[in-house]
Amino acid sequence: MIYCILASILVVVIHELGHILGIMIFNLSEHRKFNEYTIEISSKYFYVVHKEFNQPYKNFLVAIAGSLLPIIVASTLTIFFNTQFVSIFFLFSLLNIIFLHPKLPDGQNVIKLLKEMRNPL
Repeated sequence: MIYCILASILVVVIHELGHILGIMIFNLSEHRKFNEYTIEISSKYFYVVHKEFNQPYKNFLVAIAGSLLPIIVASTLTIFFNTQFVSIFFLFSLLNIIFLHPKLPDGQNVIKLLKEMRNPL
């Protein structure tokens, strides 16, 4: 049970770190401050807020980075450590894809950005 709790917390933290990593990379490419973002924590949510980038594909990559980074980390850990905790962490990382559902904030961002990329103004 404790492994499930720890794995879920770790997935959420790495999910947000994925967004932060993407934001930092694109902040540098657009000559902004490296750490130009804020972390918002409320009773329901833990999320990162940043100024949108000029190109929609950058915002798209930031949006999906949150769901992809836990899978990358878990896959790497699975190669080197075959433990029960890593297996649970890997499972929760795969379940993390649910955040890309269109009813959830990341999924809504992805849909909006795909529409922007398809029909630029």
